[in-house]
Amino acid sequence: MALLATLLSILVVSASVRGNVQNPDAQLPTEDRNRVADGFLAQRIHFPFQAQIFWKWNTYYRELVCGATIIHQQYLLTSAQCVYDKSASDLWIIMGDSRIDYGWLYEVMRIVLRDPYYEPNAPNDIALLQIHGQIYFNTDTPMLPIPYISGVYEPDVVNATGYGWPWYAGEVSPALQYATLNTISNTKCAEKWGSRITPDKICTAQTNGRSTCRKDAGGPLSYHGLLIGIIGGTDDECGTGAPNVHTRIAPYSNWITNIITGRYSGVCTERY
Repeated sequence: MALLATLLSILVVSASVRGNVQNPDAQLPTEDRNRVADGFLAQRIHFPFQAQIFWKWNTYYRELVCGATIIHQQYLLTSAQCVYDKSASDLWIIMGDSRIDYGWLYEVMRIVLRDPYYEPNAPNDIALLQIHGQIYFNTDTPMLPIPYISGVYEPDVVNATGYGWPWYAGEVSPALQYATLNTISNTKCAEKWGSRITPDKICTAQTNGRSTCRKDAGGPLSYHGLLIGIIGGTDDECGTGAPNVHTRIAPYSNWITNIITGRYSGVCTERY
C-alpha cells in the first residue's frame, strides 16, 4: 500500500515555559474499564502528542473542552466543533502528562478554521490552534516524537486517545485513556449515517463496548506514529454499536502545511 507522509516537526517541551509538572512519569495501573467507553489507561510515553483543550472560566476554574494533537512547535490540530464558537483568548492548552490536571500550560493565540464549516461532523470539521510562545526541548525532558501527517494510507485499526466520558452521561477521566478500534469502509458507515459520510471522513466500529465518547472529540486517531484522523463528536450513546465518524487527515495535509508555513491564509476563518 502506498504511503505518502509529511513530517511537520518534532514535539519539544521546555521547563522554562508556563506550567507545572508533578512527577509526569509516575506509574499508572495498566487497565481501567471505566473511560473512553471501556478503554484502558495510557502511558504518556506511548501518546506524547496528546494534548487537551480547556475553556477558562476565570483564573481559577477551567473546563475540559476537547482533545488535540501536537503537530508543530506552535500548532495543534483539533476538531472545528470544539472551537468554532470560541475565542482563542478563552482557551488553554495543557500537554506533557497523562493526567488531566498536570503538565505544561499554554495560552492559545489564534484559531484557524477550514471554510466552509457549518456543524459538528459536517465536512471540514478541522481546526488549527496556534499557541503563544513555542514548545522547546531541554536536557531534562526527553524528545517526544509527534505523529506524521499521513497521506495515502489507511490501517485496519487505529488508537483513539482522550479523557472523555465513559458513557453518554458521565464525568471526564482523570488520566488519559486509549482504545484500539477497527476502521470500517465509508460505504459500510454510510449504511448508518447516510450522506454525512463524505470522502473526508473515516469511521471506526464499536467493538466489545469500546468507542470514542463525549469530550474525546478533537483528539488523535493514530497508528504507529501516524496521525490518521481527528476524533469526531458522538451522536449516539457511547459503546452501543453505531459507528463513530471522524475527520480523515489526508485530504487536509496541504491545507495544514500551508497554514503552518504561512504560505497563505485563504480558505479559512481566523478567531483570536
